[in-house]
Amino acid sequence: MKAHEKEFLDKTKDLKNKFNEIKNDPSFIYNPKKPDGAHLINVRSVGEGMVEHTEIMNAIIVPEWAFNAEFLDEKHETAKIQFENYYADKNESLPQNMWQTPVKFVYDYCSYDYTFGSFSEKLDNYSEDFISYDEALEKFQAYQEDMIKLNELIAEAENKRKNLNPQIAII
Repeated sequence: MKAHEKEFLDKTKDLKNKFNEIKNDPSFIYNPKKPDGAHLINVRSVGEGMVEHTEIMNAIIVPEWAFNAEFLDEKHETAKIQFENYYADKNESLPQNMWQTPVKFVYDYCSYDYTFGSFSEKLDNYSEDFISYDEALEKFQAYQEDMIKLNELIAEAENKRKNLNPQIAII
């Protein structure tokens, strides 16, 4: 097993079980207002020029026709397009209910940059895609390693503060 793979699998275990319960149930109706998912990565960091870089990765259950998680837009315009395109590409007729179709288990990775104070709805370098298990695990491993380094730096800084002034209690 690769580094951090057990933790990765543990975070998605309940979702995988739910997926296995519903994947062959033809009466299952997907609820786009309450998607089932598991958070794997949610990082925001601020860099030069007050640019916030965001990375988010979730494991989610989605309809088989979904190309990316943008289908969850409020008015479902993207969902309609993805739904119609999926069945057109397969040269199949549309099911009557776009939410009552087979489902799949995917890893959704989204990243973008936002410049503070830009008051723009446009996000720079926006990307959102479903990625493979190996890609998701690789990103999760890098995230875990970064968190370990960050926690070590925090502990080191706390120790330095304690040594400089032992009366300071760190809460």
